[in-house]
Amino acid sequence: MKRSLLLAAATALFLATGPVMAAEDYSSPVNQKDAIKGTMHIEFGTRTNLASDGKSPAPGATDVYKTELEVMSSVIFRGAVTRQPWLPTKLLGRTAQDGFLQYDLALILRNPANPSQTVTLGKWAGAMGLDGGGKYSLAEAPDGKGVMRIATDAVGKIPGFTSNFGGVMQGRVPEQAGIWGLADRASKKINKSYVRLVGGKVIKQVVNGADPMVLQQVDLAEGPLAQYPETKFNGSIDYDSENSNWYIDATASYNLNGQVVNDRYSGTIRWTEDPDRKANGKGKYDVNVRLNEKPASEADAFAASGKSGEADFFSADAAVPGFTGTIAYVDKFLPGSDETTIASDVAYNVDANQASKIQAMDFAKILLLIVGPFNDD
Repeated sequence: MKRSLLLAAATALFLATGPVMAAEDYSSPVNQKDAIKGTMHIEFGTRTNLASDGKSPAPGATDVYKTELEVMSSVIFRGAVTRQPWLPTKLLGRTAQDGFLQYDLALILRNPANPSQTVTLGKWAGAMGLDGGGKYSLAEAPDGKGVMRIATDAVGKIPGFTSNFGGVMQGRVPEQAGIWGLADRASKKINKSYVRLVGGKVIKQVVNGADPMVLQQVDLAEGPLAQYPETKFNGSIDYDSENSNWYIDATASYNLNGQVVNDRYSGTIRWTEDPDRKANGKGKYDVNVRLNEKPASEADAFAASGKSGEADFFSADAAVPGFTGTIAYVDKFLPGSDETTIASDVAYNVDANQASKIQAMDFAKILLLIVGPFNDD
C-alpha cells in the first residue's frame, strides 16, 4: 500500500511538470549522443571460486553484472544480472547443476520536463535457462526463478502490464562440457564471409572458425512503456575468437499502429586493446551497427575485395542510420596472469544515428540479453 501511494504521488508530480511522453512518436529517427550510456561492474566469481580440479567453476559460483544502463535519456535499467553456469557430472557429463541468467533490474523512467526526477515503473525479472549445449531458453527458467519478463505497475495514467521474453539463443558450448562437448562446439564453428557496401564499394571480410550465436524467434518483451512494442528477433551474432570481434546480422519485427515493421541490424562490434593493457587492463569495443543497411548481392560478394578492404569494412559512419560509439573496459586480472579477467568496470557510450527510440531500446535489450557471452574472454 505504501509503495502504491508513493508511485501515485511520483506520477502526480510528473504530470504536474510535463506529460509522460504518451503522445511522443517513438518510431521517428533521431540523432542522439550517448543514446545507450551507463556502467556495468562485473565480478567473475566462476573464475575465482573453483572446483577441486582448479579449472571448472565450483558448484554455486556465479558471475554478477551490476548494471546502470540508460536508453535515450529516458529509461534506466538498474540492478544486477546473475549468471550461474551449467555444470556436468564428473563421469557421464550429465547435468549436475542447471545454468541460468537471472535478471533483477529496476525499470526507472526519467521525467523529460525535469530530468533529475525519476519514478520506478517496475522490473525486468525472472531467469532464462542455460544448458550444457550452450542453449539459452528465454521462456524456460529453473525451478523457483520465474519466467523472464518485464512487469510494470499501474502508475497514475500509465497502465501496468506483464510481458514475457521467449525464444532461444544458441551459443557456444561451455568449456566445462568435457571432451565430447568441446568436440560438439568445434563442429558448430563456421567459416563465413561478411559482405557490406561502404561508400558504394563492396567490402568482404572472411572469418574462419567463428562461434555463432543464433537468435531463434527471440521475443523481446514489451516495455517498460507500452510505446516499446514486443519485438521478435531472428538472425546471428557471430564471435571471431581470433580477433575478439562480433559480427551482427539479425532482423527485428514488431507491430506499429497495425503495421508490421521489419528492421535489419548488421555490422560489427570490434575489439581493440590499449597498448599497455597488460598493466592497465584497458580495452574497448568499437560499435559499428547499422540499421536497414542495403545487403550486398551474391554477385557483389564475388566481386568484393578481401583483406585489403579490412579497414573500410570496420569503418564507422555516423551519417548512416545505426549505432556508433564505444563499450570500454578496465579489467582486473587473476594474480599471476595478464589474460584471465576476474573483474571488469565497463562504460557504455553508444550514439544513435537516425535511429528511433524503439530501435535503440531493442538494441539495448539485446546487449543485456547477451551480457554473459558478450563479456566472456
